[in-house]
Amino acid sequence: MHPLPDDATPSEQRAGSLMLLVLAFFSLGLMLLLRHEMWQDEWQAWLIAMESPSLPDLFRNLRYEGHPGLWHLGLFLVSRITSSPLAMQLLHLLVATGAVYVFLKCSPFTRIEKILFIFGYFPLYEYAVISRNYAPGVLGLFSFCAFFCMPPRNFLLLAVILFLLCQTSVYGLMMALVLGVILLRGAAQDRASWTWKAIAALVILLLGIGLSLIQIVPPADSGFAVGWRFDAELPHLMETLAAVWKSYVPLPAPDYHFWGTNILSDCRWQSLLSLVLLVFGLLLFIRQPVPLFLYAVGTAGILAFTHVKYSGSLRHHGHLFLLLIAGLWLSSAYPRKKNFCWFIQGLSDFCWKNRPRVILVLLAAQLAAGLTAASLDLFFPFSASKDAARFIRQHQLDRMLILGHPDDAASAVAGCLGRPLYYPASQGWRTFVIWNRKREPGLEPGELLRQAEKLSRQHQEEALLLVNYRLSPGEFPLILIQQFTNSLVPEENYYLYLVPHPCPGNMGKWQTEAPRRR
Repeated sequence: MHPLPDDATPSEQRAGSLMLLVLAFFSLGLMLLLRHEMWQDEWQAWLIAMESPSLPDLFRNLRYEGHPGLWHLGLFLVSRITSSPLAMQLLHLLVATGAVYVFLKCSPFTRIEKILFIFGYFPLYEYAVISRNYAPGVLGLFSFCAFFCMPPRNFLLLAVILFLLCQTSVYGLMMALVLGVILLRGAAQDRASWTWKAIAALVILLLGIGLSLIQIVPPADSGFAVGWRFDAELPHLMETLAAVWKSYVPLPAPDYHFWGTNILSDCRWQSLLSLVLLVFGLLLFIRQPVPLFLYAVGTAGILAFTHVKYSGSLRHHGHLFLLLIAGLWLSSAYPRKKNFCWFIQGLSDFCWKNRPRVILVLLAAQLAAGLTAASLDLFFPFSASKDAARFIRQHQLDRMLILGHPDDAASAVAGCLGRPLYYPASQGWRTFVIWNRKREPGLEPGELLRQAEKLSRQHQEEALLLVNYRLSPGEFPLILIQQFTNSLVPEENYYLYLVPHPCPGNMGKWQTEAPRRR
């Protein structure tokens, strides 16, 4: 790329700098993506799209997923063109790059804050390298902030953005609900906006919420995240509150299995620091009702969902940090009110004065976490599924009967092999997992062996048992063929066993070859 001439205008220089940063983000993301081994959740979405012959089948297969189907709809369209999962990863990276472009071009942050943010943990790694349905939600959130702060406001366009945001994830729906109230408030204050477009915007928003809820509400026989927990026990409250610290400062523990960990392991300290961060955020926005509403209600909604329904992981908690960023973004469009008592106003002024320093520290922590995660994923396998599938193919074991347990971990190997496995948990041949109550994920090793022997007798051939834990040697009449134990995600380490058969054939080969660690 040719450098900008010395006589380039400031706008041309800004545009050139913007494109360089976007290109740098995309290039780094592509390098990481090509080295990243997809794990079970990534495969789950792709396999559902691949194996759904029609759109009705797609949404029928999504009943147990707990998320709306916008991301899966995109994968369905891509899977009609190619069967390579790399297409999903590239699509995801393009969506993440689009979100970064909107952030760099439209957000009110300083240059250093923008650079720290886009190469931080969530934009660079969790919502770019790992292909899930959360990157479209980030793009939707940033697009809303950009157009909302851009006069004159196009309420119809903003409603369409919120409609799409509702279809990204349950967290996207929660953010869209809060942003929808803000949008309607803005429309109510602008009497000239109450035209047919404003009414249409309200209808679009309500349709988006309704369509999302129809897809999110699980069937009666769902077996994932069942029930609600309304207790107020202190340990559970502290665990919920700790999600704020984890999302704001996602520095991983110094451990090989870093993913989802935090450098501060004590939940008591995590919850205490979370309170400090929340108070700081509330005081920061308290003199600006709209950003305060977004931050306070959005954060409370996600924490309430985390507490009573699904505790979630760091990829879910990351939306708490996104709400802070969105609140700061919207705060640039509103003046700070002065009708507060001197004490609250003084605390708010103190937080506002120190905002650049605090945000810079948080973004620096995000950058360190992002570079740490990216470096580990670059040099070590995120999942051992690809190694296990390669070994199975190299030794022509993919022609054999293969049982995989637990099914969610085994589905990554099924995806790499491009063929269904027999899942003892659901007693059927599948690739993706159906999260219903017929599924029995906690089967004992003895039951696994019984099903393996039954399957071997039915087909009159040897069978392979793929598990993500080591069986006790000598306790079960199985032969360990190979083990793959270098995965960054411990749940996706694998052990491959041969199930004996009355006519073992080449079983002696595996008895004489010692398994090697991979």
